[in-house]
Amino acid sequence: MRHLMKQTLIALLSIFTLGSVLTGCIFIEEMEYGPHGRDGKAYFGIDYDTFEPYSYWDNNPSLPNNPWFGEMYRSNQGTFDFEYFINQNEYWYGTYTLRVNRGTPGQPNNVAGFDGNDTYLLLICNRNGFYFEDWENCGCTRSTSEDEQVIEMDHGDYKFTIQMKKTTVRDRAPLGTNKLK
Repeated sequence: MRHLMKQTLIALLSIFTLGSVLTGCIFIEEMEYGPHGRDGKAYFGIDYDTFEPYSYWDNNPSLPNNPWFGEMYRSNQGTFDFEYFINQNEYWYGTYTLRVNRGTPGQPNNVAGFDGNDTYLLLICNRNGFYFEDWENCGCTRSTSEDEQVIEMDHGDYKFTIQMKKTTVRDRAPLGTNKLK
């Protein structure tokens, strides 16, 4: 009987030891994700179509005091105030909001995320307010009246909002000092 108990004990210890060894051999592989894609950059510039603005001002610190027409300047995202005079008495004022396209998260197996596209806004200082060259295909929303415009775009390289009103120096005192002229 002792011999049977000894064999049973040895068998149980063997099973326990074998079970411990087998469970100790389970490997869990941790999935490694690649780096996050870089955020896109924002660019802003001013231009005109037919008549050069009398003056231009805004509070975007990324713009020089005398910006070149048609030149794009790298900017931070944010909302900025602007004014441009179409003559000595009439001007448009408002805000523009620049946004960036975010990069995508990294993927499994150490695959990097996609970088965000750069965004561009060229504010065309037209006598009749802002316009986009291809309104019908721009994919933007806009509401306009004779003296007020709101344009929103969230489409690829264009990601911005512009709100602007037309006024005179009698009806509203200008905010800034002129960057042109």
